[in-house]
Amino acid sequence: MTLELAAHGAALVCSGVASCCARSGPADERRERVVASALMTAAMLEPFVLHLVPPIVWATVLLAAALVSSAARRWRAGRGEHGVYTPAGLVVMAALIASSTHGEPLPITTTTHAHSGPVLAGLCAALALAYTAASAHRMRSGSPAGRAHHAAMGGSTALMALGALL
Repeated sequence: MTLELAAHGAALVCSGVASCCARSGPADERRERVVASALMTAAMLEPFVLHLVPPIVWATVLLAAALVSSAARRWRAGRGEHGVYTPAGLVVMAALIASSTHGEPLPITTTTHAHSGPVLAGLCAALALAYTAASAHRMRSGSPAGRAHHAAMGGSTALMALGALL
């Protein structure tokens, strides 16, 4: 087992914990968290186990979910306390899923430049770092289940970024 696969497996465990704790908070946030957590876990699990759907399809699904989540929040007239945390998490996870090769070499024909792989990995790492920092900030308050949810989301994101960098 490669270090990338071990990091991905640990990220899956964190994602499972986040999914279990997603039912904390106000009703609107609960629905959003449950859907986002389930989608992120599926997007991480399927390429890890089944390899039926290309990662770029999962990235597209996550980006579409982020757009729908943001639009629904806007339609409800306001950001509320939850802000853009969940849609941002979907976008960061989409980038990490799209950049992850799960141990398989990335064909050079899929990139526009020979050196864009390290640039993409660096960008994903920066996004993951920002999201992990936001998760750590959100862990400081709220219910114990909410804190566990944010800790698990941050841990999952950090581990996925580690896997993408390996």
